[in-house]
Amino acid sequence: MAPGGFNPTKTKVQIKLAINRLKLLQQKLKATSNNAQREIASLLEAGKDDSARVKVEHIIRQDFDVEAMEIIELYCETLLARFGLLEQMTLCDKSIEEAVNTIIYSASRVDVKELLVIRDQLAYKFGREFEMGALENANECVNSRVVHKLSVKGPDTILVDQYLKAIANAYNVQWDGMVHPSEDLLNGVPTAPTAMSQSNFAYPVGAAPQPQQFFGGQQPTSFPDAGFSLQPQQPLVDTKVYGGQQFNPSGNAQPNVGGLSGGLEAPFNNEVPPSGTTSTVDFDALAKRFEALKKKY
Repeated sequence: MAPGGFNPTKTKVQIKLAINRLKLLQQKLKATSNNAQREIASLLEAGKDDSARVKVEHIIRQDFDVEAMEIIELYCETLLARFGLLEQMTLCDKSIEEAVNTIIYSASRVDVKELLVIRDQLAYKFGREFEMGALENANECVNSRVVHKLSVKGPDTILVDQYLKAIANAYNVQWDGMVHPSEDLLNGVPTAPTAMSQSNFAYPVGAAPQPQQFFGGQQPTSFPDAGFSLQPQQPLVDTKVYGGQQFNPSGNAQPNVGGLSGGLEAPFNNEVPPSGTTSTVDFDALAKRFEALKKKY
């Protein structure tokens, strides 16, 4: 930054010169781009796609510069129209904040020497800290399109192909060298390898057989022997003893009660013999009753 302070007259003159210089530079870049397009069309017709891509990237960069210069030119005209306000203010007004920040940001990125002088004058006006904030775009006050167009990042491959296709159509050149998506992306999800296919998967022993409607596999005929059976060798039997007899609740045989078969249950006798009686049978009394019955019939 040259020594001194803000000079309104010098700043106004440099803004006018910058506007004229920007217009001339845009016309020059457009003419250069038109000549380069004819050369690129000849390269495409000759099948030299790699050389054409290198040249078209340079054309894209020039187009970006032209678009950025158009915006910077408009901002310079804005400062020129509001120069009276710019000359009187101490702090940058919101109405011209984006214009001032964009001009300071792009001064060292565009081949227009008048913009460097304007940048220094604006730094005198608003301070060194304001200038550094604009150069780094700390407050994001710089026009986003200018930041993108003046970026050093190379153009995208798709954009390069679109430029080449447009040039080929403009000069009636048959060209179809655009980058297409890979076959894997077009075919969707790749299939599993044969070694990992579902039809060859070994199911664990004892598992349910594989359904035929899934994965298109064959129904397995048999499974390898696991060396043990899932069923017990003998049914579990409760061998409790009730009243001197073994009770088998899981057995299939039905008790024969009262000379009847078919699983009828024995009647439950609720009568309790008198405490004074005994369980001894009087055979003599039974014999007498039997003889009396024989004589009766």
